[in-house]
Amino acid sequence: MHIYIFGNLNVGKSALCRELHKKLPDYDYLSLDHYRQQYSDGSLKGEQRASCKFVADVKNTSHAIVEFTGCGSIAERLKATLNIKCGVLIVVNRCMDENLAAIDEDKFSRIPYPAEYKKCQSIVDTIQRLEESTTLSSLEVSWQRQVWQSYTYNLEQSFELFWSEFPIEHHEVVNHLNHFVLSQSTISSALIYGSLGANCATIMSDVDYFIQTSAPAVDWYDAFLDVYKNDVVHADLINNKITLRYESGMLVEVVTGKQLSEIALYYRESLIHNCEFTIMKGGEDERLQLNHFLEQQKLDSDSAALIASETYFLFCSLPKLLKSEDSYKYSFHTMIIRHYAIQLEHLLLGISDHNYLPKYAALSLPHFPWESFTTCAMTIEIKQYRALYRYIEELYSRLEKAKLIEEDKYFSTRTEFLHRLE
Repeated sequence: MHIYIFGNLNVGKSALCRELHKKLPDYDYLSLDHYRQQYSDGSLKGEQRASCKFVADVKNTSHAIVEFTGCGSIAERLKATLNIKCGVLIVVNRCMDENLAAIDEDKFSRIPYPAEYKKCQSIVDTIQRLEESTTLSSLEVSWQRQVWQSYTYNLEQSFELFWSEFPIEHHEVVNHLNHFVLSQSTISSALIYGSLGANCATIMSDVDYFIQTSAPAVDWYDAFLDVYKNDVVHADLINNKITLRYESGMLVEVVTGKQLSEIALYYRESLIHNCEFTIMKGGEDERLQLNHFLEQQKLDSDSAALIASETYFLFCSLPKLLKSEDSYKYSFHTMIIRHYAIQLEHLLLGISDHNYLPKYAALSLPHFPWESFTTCAMTIEIKQYRALYRYIEELYSRLEKAKLIEEDKYFSTRTEFLHRLE
C-alpha cells in the first residue's frame, strides 16, 4: 500500500513523513527531494534521471510513504504507471502567510533543483503558483483513480492524535483485498461503500466491500477463508455476505452479487464522497452505473410515504395482537414501528442521510417518546398501546402538515374503529 503525502512546498510534508515512518518502519520512505539529492546534479538531465528513478521505485515498491507535491509532470508520469488503486492520500496544509514567512533559503539550496527552474521563478513564486493545484479538492480529483481515501494534516495538529484516529489496519486490509480481487478473473468488478465509500472511515468502521461475480458466495467464502485463515479469528457466510472478524475487532463484510444493481441501495445510502475512489476493479461501464445509482436519490416525500404506509400497516395489527394476547409478536411489531417512526422523524427534520438506519438517533431526537415503545415479550400493557396511539396519530398529523404524506389517508373518522380496543 502507498501512503501519498502531498502538498505545497514548505508545508511540513517531510516532518509528517518522518513521524509516519517511525510508526510504519516496514514502509519505504520515498521522497522526490531525496532522489534529487542522490541522483541529480542540478541539470535538466540530472532532474530527468532522479525523477525517472523515483517514478520507477514508487511503482515497484509495495509498501511506501511517498512524498512530493503531487502535481506537475512527474505526477502525471507516475499516475500513468499506476494502473490499479494503490493507497490513500494525505494532503498537508499550511496558511500561505505562515508558509512564506517560514521559508528557509538554505534548506532549499541543498536540493539540486535544475538551474533553469530557479531562473524562471523564485521559491516564493513557486509556492504561490502551486497554491491552487495542491488543495485537497484538486489533488483528490487528480489522484482519484489511484487512491480510495483522502485526509488532511496540518503541522499544528497533534501527530499522535492523528495517528490514533488513522485506520491503518482498514486500509491495509483493503489493499490486500484489492490485490486478491485483481488476481481473480471471475470477479468482473469490485468496489467499496459504507464509511469507506463516504471517505470518512475511522478505526471503529467496518470495511464494506462488494464483488461482482457469477460464482456462488460459498465458493468465495472458501477462497477468502483460505487466504485470510491466519489473519481472522472468525469467518461466516450469511446468504451472499462473507464476514471476516479480526483480533482487533475490525469487521470486513464482502458482499457478492451477479449485478452491480444488487448493491445500489447501500451504495447510494453510503453518501459516496467520490465515485472514482470506490472503484477497486472495473471500467467505464461500472463507472457509469455507479454514477447512475447516485443520481437516483429518492425525494424525502417518496421515502416518507412508503415508510408511513409500512408503519400504519403494522400499527393496525396491534389491537388484534393485544386481544389475542400474542405479547411477543406485539412487542416485535412495536419495535419495527419504532424504527420506522425514527426514520420519519428524521425526514421531518430534513435529515435523510443514512435513513435506512439513522445514526445516533438518541442524540438527534432528544424529545422522542421512547417510553411509548417500551414493551415486554411476556405481557402487553394497555396504557403503553394508548400512549403509542397518541404519538403515532400526532406524528402523522405533522407529516401531513409537512406535505410528506396525503391528508386524511390514515387517521380519520372512517378508520378510527381500526384502532379501538373494544
